[in-house]
Amino acid sequence: MKSKSAIKRQHILKSATVFILENNFNKLTLDAVAKQAGISKGGLLYHFPNKEALLMGLTQYTFEEFTILTEAHAKEDPVEKGKWSRAYIEAVKWDLENNAALNVGIMAASTLDPKLSESMSHGYQHIQSKMEKDSIDSETVAIIRLAIDGLYYAELFNIAPLDEKSREKVIQQLINMTK
Repeated sequence: MKSKSAIKRQHILKSATVFILENNFNKLTLDAVAKQAGISKGGLLYHFPNKEALLMGLTQYTFEEFTILTEAHAKEDPVEKGKWSRAYIEAVKWDLENNAALNVGIMAASTLDPKLSESMSHGYQHIQSKMEKDSIDSETVAIIRLAIDGLYYAELFNIAPLDEKSREKVIQQLINMTK
């Protein structure tokens, strides 16, 4: 059972996520998150003493949630070969359709803060290690991961991001590569 402090911390992170998705990552402030969470700024500062700590918490929370989603997809997949790669692709598909603003913001922030970048790297590495044991060749796993990174970066830098129909076709092709 989670402590009251852990529950409050998670509530703050969920509130920050909602704020980013409803507004804009660049509008994220401690005051805005406190208001979204329905707590005092002092209550927020108890858990996250500054914006950097909040961003680190958001990064970790986001990757934990993404890992849970990926693991759920893998658990539902009855075919062992390529299961983790497909789970990763399906989690990314959901993420791009629902949380892209949050993840794009975190990726942007990580370019300015090496600690955030390191935290993101650990999250990726966990899923990458599962994909590498997927009974598909390592080059295919690398192509899938790099293509997914490309989808995110196209969104991040607004460099010819794919429309929904094209993105769906790319994702389907990546899934086909896992079989």
